[in-house]
Amino acid sequence: MPLRLVEAIPWATLRVRLTLLNTAVVLLAALAALVAVRVAARAAIYRETDAVLRGEVNEMAMALRDLHPDTDAVVAELRRKAAGHEERGWFTQLLTDDGVTIWKSDLCPNAVATWPIDRSKVENLVQIGGFRFARRRITDPTEEPFHVRIGMPTAFVDNEIEAVTRLLLPVGAALALMTPLAGYWLAVNATRPVAEILSRADRLKPTRLGDRLEIFGTRDELDRLSLTINRLLDEVAVHVDRQRQFVADAAHELRGPLAAIQNTLEVASSKDRTPADYCATLEETLEETRRLSKLANGLLLLAEGESETPLTAAPVDVAGVARQTASMFAAVAEDREISLNVEAENSVLVNGDQRQLRQVASNLLDNAIRFTPAGGSVRITLESSVATGLARLQVADTGCGIEPRHLERVFDRFFQADAARDRGDAARGGGLGLAICQAIVERHGGRISVASRPGVGTTFTVELPLAAGITSSPGISPPRNS
Repeated sequence: MPLRLVEAIPWATLRVRLTLLNTAVVLLAALAALVAVRVAARAAIYRETDAVLRGEVNEMAMALRDLHPDTDAVVAELRRKAAGHEERGWFTQLLTDDGVTIWKSDLCPNAVATWPIDRSKVENLVQIGGFRFARRRITDPTEEPFHVRIGMPTAFVDNEIEAVTRLLLPVGAALALMTPLAGYWLAVNATRPVAEILSRADRLKPTRLGDRLEIFGTRDELDRLSLTINRLLDEVAVHVDRQRQFVADAAHELRGPLAAIQNTLEVASSKDRTPADYCATLEETLEETRRLSKLANGLLLLAEGESETPLTAAPVDVAGVARQTASMFAAVAEDREISLNVEAENSVLVNGDQRQLRQVASNLLDNAIRFTPAGGSVRITLESSVATGLARLQVADTGCGIEPRHLERVFDRFFQADAARDRGDAARGGGLGLAICQAIVERHGGRISVASRPGVGTTFTVELPLAAGITSSPGISPPRNS
């Protein structure tokens, strides 16, 4: 079933989620800040209140100490202090060390008047319900000590705190209103490039491989995303172009043998023929089918070499592969009067597929023999290096060589640069051998290269990673001459 682009639910879009997240973060931070401001304001107001009470009670204690033992004068001073702050509800109280009230002002609440004295402290601050007072002990050298209290209701302090709260509430309400709007505006601007990328990506078609996403030049993650997608599109375009060319080339190569088979059979069936004519027709048809089979096998090997499926690797002795391949072509080389030499270490192990590596050696050796004239030579050299961790296989011939302008294309599918490869020449191949070699070598994590001089010869070099933890055995096998 073809995949379809799922339409985004309005409240589940990225910009909405960003808006909600931004709003939640800002509102939580604002709420924490407002609470902290209120707590700090309350603490500051109470610290100021306690400082005032403590200062007043200390001042009164010094005054009463001077007036003692004149009780009337002491009471008069207390009455004056209470009257001076009557509009704020201040109250005063004079007590003995046993907690007996000598005098108290009219505004002194009973809860305060009957509150026991903490004799362990010279001075302390006490909160009782809605009242707060400071107490101070006054000690006379000749008589027992007594205590003075000066206090006030905390209602006005709470009113100031509430006033601060009322000032903070509009700020909180404004933040609650503006934060979602500002968050949505930020989310829209932040996700606009994403929306444009999605819009452009939605318009991409397999038939328009030249379309690319816009790069905004911000050098941020969105630009990196666009660059990554564009690189992927470039690779896809190259891959599609290669596949199109591959299909076109394969169709072109298949059309020749099929047309030859069709023409041969049509001519044979147009009228009665002698048995000899039918035998010749069958031989021609069989030859073309062999060419078709070879081409089909080459296409399958090439597809297998370029497959993305993991390679089933096992230790392979490349030296053994080289010697076995040389043995297979020994008779052909001898028939063409070509000297075939093998110089290989005793054992060179790599991780890979033995069948595919044998195909690489066979293709390279087959090319070398086919394009080397009689009296020439083909040399296979295999060596390994622990320092580089590579095995190097070289197939060198003394053939006609390759023109420099063709070297870059020798690994292209169906590319045939030499005139000897024209149809009808016995040396002609399918044009897939080197492409198959390259695909297999690259799949094994190696690389293949070519060096050639026209009229001198060609050397193909294959480099493959050595098998991990395995050391190749030194030694050169005796040359093999055919």
